[in-house]
Amino acid sequence: MSSFLQAFSAALSGWKVEPIGENNLEDALQVMESNVSGYYAVTGEAFPDIKNIREDITALPPGRTLADKNFLLLFYQRRPAAVIDYVEGYPDETTGYIGLFMLHADIHRRGLGIQLMKALEICAAETGKNRIELGCYQTNETGKGFWKSMGFRELRRCKREGADGISRILLVLEKEIQ
Repeated sequence: MSSFLQAFSAALSGWKVEPIGENNLEDALQVMESNVSGYYAVTGEAFPDIKNIREDITALPPGRTLADKNFLLLFYQRRPAAVIDYVEGYPDETTGYIGLFMLHADIHRRGLGIQLMKALEICAAETGKNRIELGCYQTNETGKGFWKSMGFRELRRCKREGADGISRILLVLEKEIQ
């Protein structure tokens, strides 16, 4: 278990955190499918299925290994509640990268995302990171509002083609942490 995963699990009272693997793919899919009419509809990303979740387990940015990746399923009140993909040391050694941060649609707007993000920031700092970076589609108004409220700022923009073949603007956001 990585030091980040240990710290993150310990920081989340009332939550159960486990790496995503064969034993919990269906639970992860449940979280992701709850966002089909929200996130997936506005981003053009491929609708979730077991095959693409399996692919995400080993998907890495350049220069990183599986030891740097934390692809996590979180349970709240014994129900699948969130999926987080966090990579340590990307794009540089002092940065953590959030590849996915998704709550089950049933628990949106209850302060749980804020709780998870604050714990993630603390644990990232405890493991030597001073910055967090992520991508958020310009079309994802809900996501942009959340990240802005958490103190993230736009670093740059790039184009990314969705599974639907349409090119969208991806905002690269960052936040300095202590």
